[in-house]
Amino acid sequence: MPIELVSIAGRAANGKSRPFLCEANDGHFYFVKRDNLTRDELVMEYLISRLAEECGLPVAPVRLVTIPKELAAHALVDDPATFQAGVAFGSQRVSFGDEIRSSHLRDIDEETKKRCLCFDWWVRNSDRRLDMLGGDPNVLWDPVLQRIFLIDHDQCLDPAFDPVAFSREHAFRDARPFLEKPFLEKWRTRFESAIYNLDKLWAEMPGEWTKGPRRKALVSFTRQDLAARLIKPALAPDGILPG
Repeated sequence: MPIELVSIAGRAANGKSRPFLCEANDGHFYFVKRDNLTRDELVMEYLISRLAEECGLPVAPVRLVTIPKELAAHALVDDPATFQAGVAFGSQRVSFGDEIRSSHLRDIDEETKKRCLCFDWWVRNSDRRLDMLGGDPNVLWDPVLQRIFLIDHDQCLDPAFDPVAFSREHAFRDARPFLEKPFLEKWRTRFESAIYNLDKLWAEMPGEWTKGPRRKALVSFTRQDLAARLIKPALAPDGILPG
């Protein structure tokens, strides 16, 4: 059951979609996406984020949230068309979280980095880049909990995914030389098991995201299309192994 938003506190300065920061009636703040994404991106954001959760990856908690008509009507936003009433994607704010920097990498355990690297390779996520000058890592570092949180998965299954650039630019590329086949096979088994829950995850989404009036399709792919692309990825899973 979606939780209801009660106020809007602002909008993110960074990121393609610049999600809205909103308070919900459960007392938490959420970064909210709906009409500031295409429907393909919105569905991809939810499903890949939930798949990452199902795989046990450290994702910022994902919730479905409701934007009430009254809040949408009175919200002071620069583009009202991007904040419309309805069910939206919510990523719970990490209270002390900030984007990771290169200096944080030594504090992240190697297994977490390897699991994230394998996941991003499989779902063709090139949107987690980091170098000494910064980048767009879409990884938050919580200095209190001393752990990371993954965010932003709306660009996954990118048809223009460049495996060479991925290996050169990914935030956790330093873990790649230590990837071994037994680790990959163990992780692959878990991910493939999560894919078989895709029916359940798809059913969690509101119908308004995928079907319009007269049941017109609002997204360019079906659940079956997505499952096929994940079960038989375009790039061999062991392509991430070094050498």
